[in-house]
Formats: sequence, C-alpha cells, structure tokens
Amino acid sequence: MKRGQPLRAVNSGSVITGNFLALNESTSSPRAQFAGSEWVVDGIRALAPLTELEQPERTARPTPGSIEHMASLDADWDARLALPAADLAIVGTLTWLMEDFEAFLSRDDDDLPSSSIGSLLMPKVGRAATWFTRLYSSAMLADHLPLPRELRAVVLDGNGATRYLAEVEAQVVVCVLDRSVGDEIAAELLTQLRNTRGEPLSLADHLGWQPPAAIEALAFTVAL
Repeated sequence: MKRGQPLRAVNSGSVITGNFLALNESTSSPRAQFAGSEWVVDGIRALAPLTELEQPERTARPTPGSIEHMASLDADWDARLALPAADLAIVGTLTWLMEDFEAFLSRDDDDLPSSSIGSLLMPKVGRAATWFTRLYSSAMLADHLPLPRELRAVVLDGNGATRYLAEVEAQVVVCVLDRSVGDEIAAELLTQLRNTRGEPLSLADHLGWQPPAAIEALAFTVAL
C-alpha cells in the first residue's frame, strides 16, 4: 500500500474504508494507519485496495447467517466484504424493496441465526462501507441508462421495471410480474421477445428449478 491509497479493511467488528497513511512496525504489534485511526495489523481479516473513494466510512461487520452458510458464502466472507463483486442490480419501487429487505430466511433444523434478505443482498443504501447490490427506482431508471457494464445480473421487479427490458444488457435478467394487475403490457413484451428473438430454456433441465404452486415462469436466451 502506498501513502494515500484508498482501501477497504475488515476486522472482527467493522468494515472500514479510508486512505492508507502509514505502517508502524516499531512495536510488538504492528499497526496500520488509515481512516483516521490506527489498526492492529494482526486483527485485520481482509483488506483490498480501491480504485476510488468518495469518503471514509465505517459500518458494523455483518455476520453470515443460515442462508449464507447454506450457500457456502461464509468460507470467504471477509474477503467478499473487502472486495465485493457488486455485480447485481435490482430495479423496482424502492419503498417496497426496502420492506422486502427486512424479511428473514432460514433453513429447517438449522441452529444458525436467520438471514435477512438485506444481509444477503447488502444493497448500496446511504453511507455503506461495503455493498453487493445496486438499487434503482423503476420510475427514474431512464436517468441511469445505460446501466454499468460490470453488472452481470439485473432483477426487474414489477411491470413498470420490466418495460425497460429491451434497454438492459446483462448476462442474466430476471423479470418479476404481478399477473393480478390488469395491465398486460409487460407480459406481452416478454412473450414477444421470446417468440421473435428468444431460444427457449427448460426450467427443470437447464436451471434445475421447479416453480412452486401458483407461480408462472418461463425462461429463454437472447443474443446480446
């Protein structure tokens, strides 16, 4: 690390971002100076350089719960916090999404704490020291197009968000529609895209997923 290099570090209790200042190795416990404080080097679990930093931040280190362990995310949890892929975006009604993030998931016969959807997706909200997911309002999405090229997956949550499907380029795009709404424009858009440019995929054979009762689902590929 060179002096002034932005970085993100993770210790047992916090995720910290700031600019590297110096390394003090003259004591029995070497300490690194960044983000306006000194940090015991042996206590740093993960550290990654950043290309840019708007302002130093510090938030509590999230703890992996039931679903994180099920998906084996806990194996490199601190490294993920230090250098997240941040390649997922969700487009929808932000107030509803924030309510969804408060829900919890867990496995049967699991003694680990439940995982909140917010902790799994870790959206970029407020002054977050680390984040996994970008959020966009469907009503304001036109102001953010084209979306960042580093996104690998985009979730279009709702009929209003799905109307932007043709303008979203990502390896995976998931559209969530409410078929109880009388407006069928978004569903017709998906059907037309599948029929004119799509190659059908089998949910069971290609994706290994069977939709639950009362859920209608289809999948197809489209060349970018």
